[in-house]
Amino acid sequence: MFLIENYWLILFTWLLMAIGNGTVGHRYFAHNQFKVSYFMHWVLSFWCTLSAYSSVLYWQVQHKHHHRHSDDSLDIHSPANGFLQSFLFWAFSKKRIESVFNERSSKVAYLKAISDPAVKFNSENFISINLIFLLSIAIININLLYCILISFVLEHLRLGIINTILHIEKIPGNYRNHQTKDLSQNNLIVGILSLGFGWHNNHHADPTKLILTENWWELDIEGLIGKILAKE
Repeated sequence: MFLIENYWLILFTWLLMAIGNGTVGHRYFAHNQFKVSYFMHWVLSFWCTLSAYSSVLYWQVQHKHHHRHSDDSLDIHSPANGFLQSFLFWAFSKKRIESVFNERSSKVAYLKAISDPAVKFNSENFISINLIFLLSIAIININLLYCILISFVLEHLRLGIINTILHIEKIPGNYRNHQTKDLSQNNLIVGILSLGFGWHNNHHADPTKLILTENWWELDIEGLIGKILAKE
């Protein structure tokens, strides 16, 4: 009954998280696909933080590492290293996460990222910011807190699916527009339901590209939102 009564609120809070990770964390912070004002830069850093997948620093360091080593043994969330590891468990492996920083490029990326006051503040206070936010929501409306927690689970499922089935060949619905060096795939169903994040092969072919649409059915809502947010 709770899910039925709060369907639209759950959808709304999930959309905020999805955009916070997909458009803001991934496309803005990780790949610099669009530019915004200094004020909006701080707003986006908070948005990404409250989307609660990982800190802004993750997107700026670990995700770039993923692109450099996509589907090889150093890729910390590749299904080549185990499906469950790729789907979720990598996030709980301190050893694997720290392995990213064995590479000089990651150390350079870290120093550059941490010099940004917005990135530094929100990354260092990632857990505190989210706990304060959730406690505040619980005081205001406990049902809203439940909706946010359900959205949190849905968003982790979305990103887990992208990390796994979009790097596995011969999954139903998977296809490739580009013969990239990795195993990145597009998926018709995931692409639509994930707001465009699922046009993954298109993204890996050109990580600087904001709008990932190459075929008429490849609607890229995340990219379009990035275009709206972009400073002219």
